[in-house]
This record gives sequence, structure tokens and C-alpha cells, in this order.
Amino acid sequence: MSVEGQPLFSKLQGHLDAINAIMQEDISGIRIIKACVREAYEKARFGKANDALVRTQLRVLVIFAFMNPAVNALMYGVVAVILYTGFFQAASGSVTPGDVMAAVTYTTQLLNGVLMLVMLFQNISRGLASWKRVKELLNSTPELADGSFDGDTKRRGEIEFRDVSFTYPGAARPVLEHIDLTIRQGETVAVMGATGCGKTTLANLIPRFYDVTEGAVLVDGVDVREYRQRALREKVAIALQKAELFTVPIGENIAWGKPGASAEEIASAAEAAQADGFIRSTPEGYDTVVAERGMSLSGGQKQRLSIARAVLKRAEILILDDATSALDLKTEADLYRALEEKHPGTTKIIVAQRIASVRRADRIVVLENGRLAAVGTHEELLAGCKVYQDIYHSQMGEGEIA
Repeated sequence: MSVEGQPLFSKLQGHLDAINAIMQEDISGIRIIKACVREAYEKARFGKANDALVRTQLRVLVIFAFMNPAVNALMYGVVAVILYTGFFQAASGSVTPGDVMAAVTYTTQLLNGVLMLVMLFQNISRGLASWKRVKELLNSTPELADGSFDGDTKRRGEIEFRDVSFTYPGAARPVLEHIDLTIRQGETVAVMGATGCGKTTLANLIPRFYDVTEGAVLVDGVDVREYRQRALREKVAIALQKAELFTVPIGENIAWGKPGASAEEIASAAEAAQADGFIRSTPEGYDTVVAERGMSLSGGQKQRLSIARAVLKRAEILILDDATSALDLKTEADLYRALEEKHPGTTKIIVAQRIASVRRADRIVVLENGRLAAVGTHEELLAGCKVYQDIYHSQMGEGEIA
């Protein structure tokens, strides 16, 4: 039974994982499933995974359902043999009836103990299968090892990419190749390029979400691999295109950027992010509870709350990774103007797709196929960078900027 049971429990846990993964995908992607009329497909996919779970579960139940009656039948069979043998031996006078009953009692107690072990074995087998999976996680080694530097530097908000190349694990080719770039304190630098050119990857290397394959990324003159990860990420605030919100009041969502922030600080950050107006128009203002996964807010509102959270942190470096894609051009312009006025010393990195989002940056970095195509102002790139010209003409037409 041990040979049969334990592998089945490992297989059972795998089927449970598959079902949980499908349920998570279906819940998070319910809108696209309905929009593409794929309910029947997802129902069939879930049914297939569920059937595999049921088949394995039934095999486990059959094995352990068979064990109880098997042990009981063995016990009663042994008792019958003892009684039958004891009858003839007692009749011949070689044993007493008391000896026969003692043998029956001891045998019954022994086999009852075996039956209890069989029942316990089911839990032990499942526990061993689960422990094996937990042990794999506990014994896994993080790929990003913590450094020892506490982040105390004289410089504030300087970033340097030194011959940086990066390849995702298992990828056939690098995402970034030989990037050399220095960003000064308080500078606003935009990153542009075609889809898949490595813009987000470049930004993600600054807070060390990944380690470079070659070269080094320096923040305030120190290689990010030397920092304690907490100390490094305290220097960086990030707002992403897909805003992650929690089912708590709006004010508490913003305060994730700075635990313990005062109401005035939260309101100031919301004003800079152009979110204060719509927040105050809600029934309870900053105390309005956000629906699960932000479903009660529009895409632009969620992005502005995400930006407010990043602004509230008042970090040395602010990264906006396509975080204004759902904003109209006027709101976006007001946002950047407010950031410049209220946080002039913060280094700002803007990853964007729209020319209108980046044209007023101090410098624009243009990536092409993972390489640095050009760096300059909007006017410089429009005059001398073919990649930027193509992006500009595709969005703005052939005419000059008004």
C-alpha cells in the first residue's frame, strides 16, 4: 500500500495545483473570456483538469476503502482459526478454554492496532507528499543574493548603466545589449522604442528585480548587487501600467507608499498625481473603499492612485513604467508639470509609447532591438534619429509640431 499510496498523493497534489491555476486564470481573465465568448472552452478545460483530479482521488479512496475491510476480514479469519483449533485442543485437554479466549483477545487487540496504523497511514502518506513539495520550496536558494551595503550615500538619485546586457532565463537572445547610459540627479529621462525593445526590462534593472547578465547597474555610484535589497528599493518608487489596488479605503491604498503618512501628505500626493479631484467626488472621499481589484474605478483613476502612491514615497528615483497610458493628454501634462514643481530633485524615468508623453523630458533614450539607438532631446532626436522619426511620424503625421 505504501508503494501505491504515496506516489498517488504526489500526483493528487499536482492535479490540485492545475485546478487552482485554471481557477485563478479564469477569475482574473473573466472579462476577456466573456468578450471572446470562450466560456465553453474554459468550462471544458476546467472539466478536463477536474476529471483527472477525480480519477486520482477515486484511486486513492478505493485503495484505503479496501484496506479497512481487508484488515477486518484478516482479523476475523484469524479469530475463527484460533477458535476452531482451540476447540479441538480444549476437547483433548491440552489447553483450557481460558487460554483460547486469551489468545482471541490478544490477537484482536493486535489486529485492531494494525487497523489503526492503516488508518493513520493515509494521513502519513498525504503528509509526506505535501512535505516533499514544501521542502523543495524551503531548500530553494533565491537567485538574487542580498548585498551588505545599507544605502547611505552622498549622491542622491544618480543612475549609471555600464555596458549592461541582459538575457531572460531560457531565452534564445538578449533583451538588452551593451547599454551605456548615465542619468543625473533630478533629471527627467524618457525611454522609448518599439514593443519588445527592452524598455521595461531596462527600468526593472534599477530596483534589481533582475540581475544583469553582463556589465553593472549603479545607483548613487554603488553597484545594485552590493545593496541590501530593502535599502536599494527604499531609494526607488515605481508606478506600473497595471495598477495594483487593494480592497481598502483609497487613502490607505495611497499610503502603501509611505506607512503612517498623514492625511495632508496623502492629499498632497493625490494632488500631484491629478487624483484629488475624483477622490473628493466619491461618496466618502479618501475613506471610500476600493472594490476588489479596483473594479469600482476606471483605468485612468487606478493609474493615478498608483502614481500617487509612488509620489508619496518621496524616493530619490521615480519610475513611471507606462503608468500614464490611460490618461488623456491634458491630465498627463498636468501630472508631469506638478511632478516638476513639487519634486524637482527627484530623478524621473518615464517609460512611454506616446511622443506627447516624452517630448518635454530632459533627455529621451531610444532603444532598438535591445540596443541604445540614440539619446537626446526631442528636437535633437527628431532631427537625427531615424527610429524616433518613424515613431513621431506614425503618431503625429508628417507635419511639424504645433
